Amino acid sequence: MDAENWVILLTLVSYLVFMLWIGYRVSRRIRGIDSYILAGRNLPWFVLALTFLATIANTNQVMGQPGFAYENGLSYLFWTNTAALTIGAILLPRIGTRLRGLNLSTITDLAHVRFPGSRRVHYLVLGWQVAWGIFVTALSLFGASLLIEVVTGLNWQLNILIIAAVTIGYTVLGGLRAVVITDSVQWMIIIFATAIFIPLIFFRAGPFSSFFAEYLGPSGFSTTEAAEGTNLFAGFTDIFTLPPELAYVPSLIAFVLAVSLWVPIDLGFVQRMLAARTADQGRKGAYAYLGLQVFVLLLLVTLGMYGGALVQGLENPDEVIIVLARDTLPLFGAALFVSAVAAAAMSTMSTYLNAGSSVIVKGLVMEIKPDISEGQRLLLTRVFTAVFCLIAVSFAPFISNQGIVAAAVAIQMILVAALSPLILLAVFWRRLTERGAFWGCLVASIVTFALMMYEGGPGVAFASPGPLGVPVLFWGAAAGAVFFVGASLLQPYRPESMTPEFRRVFEGDTPRIPNTDIKVMGALWLFLALLAVYKNTLGAGTAFPPLGDGVGGFLTDAFYVTVAVFVFGVSVYMVVRLFGYIREEVAPEGAGRGKADAASE
Repeated sequence: MDAENWVILLTLVSYLVFMLWIGYRVSRRIRGIDSYILAGRNLPWFVLALTFLATIANTNQVMGQPGFAYENGLSYLFWTNTAALTIGAILLPRIGTRLRGLNLSTITDLAHVRFPGSRRVHYLVLGWQVAWGIFVTALSLFGASLLIEVVTGLNWQLNILIIAAVTIGYTVLGGLRAVVITDSVQWMIIIFATAIFIPLIFFRAGPFSSFFAEYLGPSGFSTTEAAEGTNLFAGFTDIFTLPPELAYVPSLIAFVLAVSLWVPIDLGFVQRMLAARTADQGRKGAYAYLGLQVFVLLLLVTLGMYGGALVQGLENPDEVIIVLARDTLPLFGAALFVSAVAAAAMSTMSTYLNAGSSVIVKGLVMEIKPDISEGQRLLLTRVFTAVFCLIAVSFAPFISNQGIVAAAVAIQMILVAALSPLILLAVFWRRLTERGAFWGCLVASIVTFALMMYEGGPGVAFASPGPLGVPVLFWGAAAGAVFFVGASLLQPYRPESMTPEFRRVFEGDTPRIPNTDIKVMGALWLFLALLAVYKNTLGAGTAFPPLGDGVGGFLTDAFYVTVAVFVFGVSVYMVVRLFGYIREEVAPEGAGRGKADAASE
């Protein structure tokens, strides 16, 4: 390796050692399984927001989405991320509030209180949550290992083992406290690296509007000679123009649902909501995360779009962000960004290792042996943290053959068709029966997976029209709906079919959430609808956001600069708030607790 690679590698190693140190310092506060998996249910909103952000900033986001934009432009990911913001803002706080009111520890506990005595629904939910956690862990492992291989030349299989060992180390030592603290530190690295990247690429290549106007003309639809040999096409920067290979609207809708509806029922996100200090703190953290997330993804997607013009001939588009970093950033900036991508992978891994092991112990081991001691429960949770990761290591080669985004969306298709309806209906529809829940989830899983294989595998099914022109996701969801709804309506409603605690949920005995978020999201979609009407009448033939040197192009560039400054400023604010929390959590037990608790309110 040359000197540059050594600097990057040493920066990365220093970061890994720091993660282990945090795990060690926090480990002295772990007193039982609830402390290990829920951090004493004492997380303030700014810690929740930071850990949400770091968890979602996995390799699918930091590498996969720029790679997808590198090939396909802005529109697909714009609508996907806008829908994810809308669905997350409306559903995540409401589901979290209801589950927290039931005093649950994991999302699989839902089956017990909603369908008491039903082992089959409980184990079906548990199996799906564990499978999903293993997949996301494997995806993050592969993405981080690919990064290190691209930068240093080290074999990606060896890199996987190193990353897995470090992540297991600090997660096993410190539990959720260590995970949220390291998540927050990791987010700080990610945002600083991105904040460095955006202005430098604007300075090196040119502001967004003038840069792409050079390739696509001021209208965004008149490709020039400069665009020859690049990935750019007419409408590459227009939010209303789908890429030619993916210009099938039903597939876009299925894609949007697949990458949106998993957030409210994800074991890691629900775990965070259950660990919040109060329900209000949980909602505030969720809103802060969602607001920042959409802007961060916009910046990352934009970097991938720049790569579509600046980088040619990549066999794996997921590498574009790393190639751009090495070509654009100064040495320290490149080292920081490489560490940021590794941070993104490890923060996601640690979340699912902690949440996955808690689901296994609480939902399986304690079902079989409910009388084991608290110490044995904690030991087993730590053991299963390592086992969970080792299974993911063995699964990672599958990801290498599919591509990060294709593999992620494919598994999310099954998750959304099968598990999302079960959990959403269980929480919000009193008529859902145990029989409808079990058979709906099982049938949707089988049908979606079978059709995915029939269409040619995950890499094809996520964007294909599907049988008879209907996307695979819709076939699976329709098959499941026959049982979710049909089987439930065939049975008379019996309030005693759920626990008294859950009956109170449907009787209105839970905190009501103001509908401000629904109004805000409605206003956003109304604006987009009006913009679409304008685009199809007066603005036809002109890209949005506007390009060129006119007022529209100036506003486009000003918007990007404002977003970068806003994200950086808000993140710095939350990190400053975080310092007092970290001092409390890594200090000797009892030192400064009252001061830290007061500061976090």
